[in-house]
This record gives sequence, C-alpha cells and structure tokens, in this order.
Amino acid sequence: MDVDFDTDRASSGDWAVVSRSVLGAFALASVLVFSCGESTSPSGGPNDTPSGADPTPSPSASSSPPPPPPALGTGLGAYPVEPSTPTRGGTMTFTNVGAPGFWPRRINRPSGDPACDYKDGTDTWGGRCCMKKQTSASDRLAPFDEEMTLILKAIDVKQVAVYQPSATDAASWGLVSAWDRRTKVGQNLGFTQGKTQVAESEGELQKSDCVWYLAQTSPFECGDGRDYFCPDDPGVNRRGWSGSKLFVILTSMTFDDGAVESCNGGGNAHPGPWVALVASELIRDGARKWNGACNCYSKTGSVGDGCGEINLFEVVMDGNQYSNREFASTGVRSYQAGHVGGNVCGTGCSRDAFAPDVDVLDACTKKAYASGPEIVVGGKSDGCPVWRRPTGDRYLVVLLDETTRTIQVSLIHPANVPSAAAPLLPSLPSAIARSAVDSLVGLRLPAAK
Repeated sequence: MDVDFDTDRASSGDWAVVSRSVLGAFALASVLVFSCGESTSPSGGPNDTPSGADPTPSPSASSSPPPPPPALGTGLGAYPVEPSTPTRGGTMTFTNVGAPGFWPRRINRPSGDPACDYKDGTDTWGGRCCMKKQTSASDRLAPFDEEMTLILKAIDVKQVAVYQPSATDAASWGLVSAWDRRTKVGQNLGFTQGKTQVAESEGELQKSDCVWYLAQTSPFECGDGRDYFCPDDPGVNRRGWSGSKLFVILTSMTFDDGAVESCNGGGNAHPGPWVALVASELIRDGARKWNGACNCYSKTGSVGDGCGEINLFEVVMDGNQYSNREFASTGVRSYQAGHVGGNVCGTGCSRDAFAPDVDVLDACTKKAYASGPEIVVGGKSDGCPVWRRPTGDRYLVVLLDETTRTIQVSLIHPANVPSAAAPLLPSLPSAIARSAVDSLVGLRLPAAK
C-alpha cells in the first residue's frame, strides 16, 4: 500500500511530530468485511474503476440507518492468549469531538444540476462527478456519528467485537457484530476479497500487506429515491456503523517483517501494522478511495478536513526519517479541525529508552506518561502521544461516544485488565451496561502507581 505523508508539523531534535495523510490508502467496505485490497495507481487497479469509466450509480440509502441487530448469542468469551511481560497499558482520549459543518458528498445527478453545489465536473478517470455540501448541525461526534468502516493491515487478529447502544434500553449496549478465530465465521460480518465475499477468515493478516475492510453484512441499498452515489460494486455497498460504537480487537503485532509478502505478489511489501476507522462513504466513491478527485475525504485537497477518518494504530515504515517500526501513531481527521494528533517517533526513537512496562509516551519530551494523555479537538494536547509497538497479545479498545463527545483509544495487556474494563474484558459478553461505557470514558492509562 502506498501512503503519503504531510510533514506539516515537526518538533525539534530527533523526534518528529508529523501529520499523516492517507490520501491514497482507503478502499473501504461498509460491511464488517475483511476484504483484501491491492495497491493501485491513479490509472486504476484490480479493484478500481477502469480509466475513463463512470460507474452506473443509482439513488441510494434508506432515509436513516437500520437499527443495530439484537445482541449476538452469549458473547464471545475469553480467548486463550500467549503469555508476555505485562505492561501498564495506555489510553489516548480525544474530547470535544463533533461540530456543525459540512463535507463534500458525491451524489447521482446529471451535469448542470443545481444540487452539485460543491463540484460539477469529472472524477479521476474523466467520468461524471457531482458533489454537494453535506451539512451537519450536530456537535455530538459529527462527522464520526456517520457510518464508519474498520481497516486492518499487517496484524494477527484473534477476536473482533463491536458494541452499540441498545435501541430499546438506554442503559445497555449490545454486541452487534463479532468474529472469533476459534470459529472463523463472522456474526453480522461479511468477508470480501475484491468483489467476492467468502464465508470465513483465519485472521492471520500479518502474512501479507493486504488491506482488509470490516463492516456489517447488511447492504447499503439503492433505489429508494435518494441520490447518494452508489457504485456497481457489491463488495463496498455495505453498511458501516453509525452513531456511538465500541470496538474491541484482540491482536498481536509481533512478527518477522521480512516474512510479510506483498499483496500484489510483486514489489516490496509494506509490513507496518495499521488499524483505522474511516467514513464508509469513502469506499462508495466509485474507486474505493484510491484517489481524491471525487470523494468526501478533504475539502482542501491537502488534509483530511472532510467526512472523517481515524488512524487508530499506525506503524510508519516508509523508509524515511519519520519511520520506526517500534512506535505507532493515533490521529483524528475531519472537517471540525483538520488533523489532530498523528504524532510519530522518527529514526531517533529507541524502544529500549523506556521501561519494559511502558505503552504510551510523549514523543516531544521523550518521557513515558504517568497518566493517559488527553487531546482536545480544536484545543490543547497533552504533549505528543505515541504508542510503543506492543510485544505479544493486546486488547485494542476503541470507543466513539456521542453522549460525552469522546473518542478513546486504549491498549490493554490481557494480564493487566483495569477494573474499569473488567465488565468488558476478557469475556466480551453479549451486552454491557451504559455505566460500563462511562467507566471506559473515564479510564486513563497508565494508572498512577
């Protein structure tokens, strides 16, 4: 996968703080889908619209997303993890998330239609491109309250669980989507490779640098009179998760980089682990978001000041001064404030400079955090937080909460689960109380010794 950087922020010395642009990286599916993406160029690729082609769109999307399905079974249960040295864990908590504003939305209208008030022209391949200003009046997580799709690359996955608020009980969140390596079959999960869905996944995604996309299996249906753009591509016409959502991924990022193969079967592999959430609309742009000529990613063409993406855990391995396989960044992008977070440790960082139990550290001061850092969207940040790449299994817990306007990313060692996460880990039950979600919102790792 070919990814570009914006070096629009940098600290002095050997520790660089840069914002990461993923302008050429997203080919998302709006299903809890594992779909193997292939690297492409502006001229198109195996999963892209051919040069000069314009996909035949249809009016699309229900007036509102369907309610989440009922809680799945009895939950996933604890997964047997491999022993490793316990660490203190870490959190990065983004607050003040959400603001009124707009992003560019691709719609199905003919040339000259007044609805094309943002763009009336062509896409990357010369096909029709009509975009309107999609406005939001909400300050409750917007635009991350829209459908979002999960991306996984170069990680070894054991479990995936997604929770959302109950449609009938405000005091409860239910398990709406799940996958476990022991069964290999997803529940409300679709698995696609290109445009072909498969029934199951092994979860061993570290064997190649393919990009995998996860979303619900329910289709993003077209034809009810609305005019959202909807490509002729069953692999991406799937629902993401809208509103509040909680993701739990049990994963390992410990592997031999040299054993990672290129997804295309040619060229050098890009073994950097990557976990992200992106607006599902990005993959329904007719090109799976490999180019920026007709999608919602950015209003300016330089930063992701559009429909929203979150690089949850990204190891930079691009062979430049910002690269370091031993550290990872977390950054939030949307029309609210452009780029927030996304710090990296460059070539001057050494994991051995920190105690063995450290998970989160300040790249600017070169010190471990005593308490989990907070980042105010549109405001101040508690330093320049980055992750140390974990050794062994970890729970990656990602919360997007409309009620508190919070996005929180947590890294938790299975042998050191804090009491605030105990209702959730390691059992991954079929439902958790809203009070448990509030405990997660207040969690700050590492905890004071």
